[in-house]
Amino acid sequence: MPKLLLITLLICLSQSSFSQAFSKNLSPTYSYSYLTVMGKTFSKKLSVEVDLGDTPEQIELGKSYSDILNNKKSYAAILNYMADKKYELVESRDIVGSYQGTGGSYGIILIMRKVDSDQK
Repeated sequence: MPKLLLITLLICLSQSSFSQAFSKNLSPTYSYSYLTVMGKTFSKKLSVEVDLGDTPEQIELGKSYSDILNNKKSYAAILNYMADKKYELVESRDIVGSYQGTGGSYGIILIMRKVDSDQK
């Protein structure tokens, strides 16, 4: 009887340790970017603001991306640049407004994500 109890205990412990190690490798972690794209007044060029987060490194990288993407004339050019940086589009939303019965779309918000490569 004690041998059976010991074998059962060892099987339970080995199964739980395998399942924990296996589940860590299956779930990827993502970093997200939030792009605000608006048309410039009397121009075909686009104004782009990239938000990657609030750490100093993320702020600096976001400003760098914003400087590169500013004055592009195509939404596709913006998406292609971010795809080259390994980001994928998750969702897009319109920025709409109305003033005294007139209104429309002022811009678009692009939410993108990137699989973090520094997984353990």
